[in-house]
Amino acid sequence: MMKDKETIVFFSGYHIPHLGGIERYTDNLGKQLIKAGYNVVVVTSNYDNLADTENINGLNIIRIPIYNVFTNRYPIPRKNKKYKNLISELDGYNIKAIIVNTRFHLTSIVGGKYAKKRKIPVFLIEHGSQHLTVDNKILDFFGLIYEHLLTCYIKRFINYAYGVSKEASRWLAHFRIKADGVWYNSINEFGKDLSLSKNGKILNVTYAGRVLKQKGLDRLIRSFIKLNYKNVQLNIAGDGNLLSELKSKYSSYSNIKFLGKLDFEKLSKLYAKTDIFVYAPIWPEGLPTAILEAGYMKCAVIASPYGGTKEIIEDKVNGVMINDEKEMFDALKSLIDNNKLRKKYADALYETVNKKFLWKSTAKRIVSDISEKNK
Repeated sequence: MMKDKETIVFFSGYHIPHLGGIERYTDNLGKQLIKAGYNVVVVTSNYDNLADTENINGLNIIRIPIYNVFTNRYPIPRKNKKYKNLISELDGYNIKAIIVNTRFHLTSIVGGKYAKKRKIPVFLIEHGSQHLTVDNKILDFFGLIYEHLLTCYIKRFINYAYGVSKEASRWLAHFRIKADGVWYNSINEFGKDLSLSKNGKILNVTYAGRVLKQKGLDRLIRSFIKLNYKNVQLNIAGDGNLLSELKSKYSSYSNIKFLGKLDFEKLSKLYAKTDIFVYAPIWPEGLPTAILEAGYMKCAVIASPYGGTKEIIEDKVNGVMINDEKEMFDALKSLIDNNKLRKKYADALYETVNKKFLWKSTAKRIVSDISEKNK
């Protein structure tokens, strides 16, 4: 690897093998930047005694030490000798831009400060469209104040700001940050070699993502149980703080499968056999990768009209939007009963994703923006 080659550096709270939407966004965009001729470095937290430095699929990973608190939710950099040595490794690169993921991770401040000292342009990517929540009104209140204070501080280091959806870009205005555009969350082409097994003896309804209260999984499961169809299976793929409770609560239902966290290969196979994909959180998000992946694999999708999802799904055109449990029940029943309707929505959503949300086209716009701002 030639360090004098033009380099883009990401600062991100977490990165692969930690799984999440931001991690996959960074990984996919980084790979596209490598194809475009850049070196790519990801500075992230060492949350689980991983290697301090590593090359994963061409991305150079630097993992800085963090304190042993909130390790899986909110990494706090530990600025010891190892931290300083690892950050100093960046000095050997010909850095053209620094990209910081989210306003609220302290790694974004680390990246912003590093860039300001060296007069490197900083690009902020906003991944959300609402304040963070931990499902506790008191903690959420203080979290809101903290988020505003942190954002106010980090603004001084940011040169340009983009959202992963139009909704995320609009959300930046809440913090008096002017968005320079949209860098859409996207996906790579995948699954072409999978043998699709939809319309088999078992009709599969699937959710994939973090298993949290905000994801609306209880209303999905309750609706599924009320339908009481034979030969219909509900698959819940993912991990999170609600998983144990749900597994215990619904353990007696043999047609509800809790699959845990799946790697992308296994997840792709699950999409391939899924007839109806449900991703209907009760809290706004940026632009859910899971909906894009399910759409690309020609699943009929049920979603909720929050955040960037409205930029993917058009109700009764390429999917179904629901607002409450009754609408969830009705949408499931309608799609389970009507194969032609499922196919209509699935085909239409595939065209939407293929036309607008593939990394090969999104990355070209991002490369163009970075080049333009560096002039």
